[in-house]
Amino acid sequence: MTTDAIPRDPAFVQRIQEILDRSAATATPGVGRTFARDDWRLDAETFLNLWHEQRACTVASVGPKGQPHLAMVHADFQPDGRLTMRMFTNSVRRRDFELNNRVALQKHLDGAVMTIYGRARPVPGTEASRAGVESIEVEIEPTRIYAMKPQGGR
Repeated sequence: MTTDAIPRDPAFVQRIQEILDRSAATATPGVGRTFARDDWRLDAETFLNLWHEQRACTVASVGPKGQPHLAMVHADFQPDGRLTMRMFTNSVRRRDFELNNRVALQKHLDGAVMTIYGRARPVPGTEASRAGVESIEVEIEPTRIYAMKPQGGR
């Protein structure tokens, strides 16, 4: 696992740190035992570097009857600080987001665990076609972020 710093706008890093801190401070006891411990938590810079290092993540959306939908996607923080992913325009996720835009993303890297909860919004005008398949960019506004260092021997 490498955590070489990627140049980022300090205001963006501070915004992520504030979400990490608020999430830890308001975590339920069970979540807090894992993600709110000062000796286990990742700071914003390390979190962002690890998130960038692991391209694929699992995304969870909520179906029309409350059922979960899971998929592997690529979700990345853009240079301007936005968190984006692409999805097929006719996908289950697209239909899910039209009814309920709550989303969760999770990445694992060398024992580190990073989870983002947020709201997803397809971005009009970003439709694209590749090999005959239509996709659209989705922007995710993080509302909670939990990030934990690798824990050896647990």
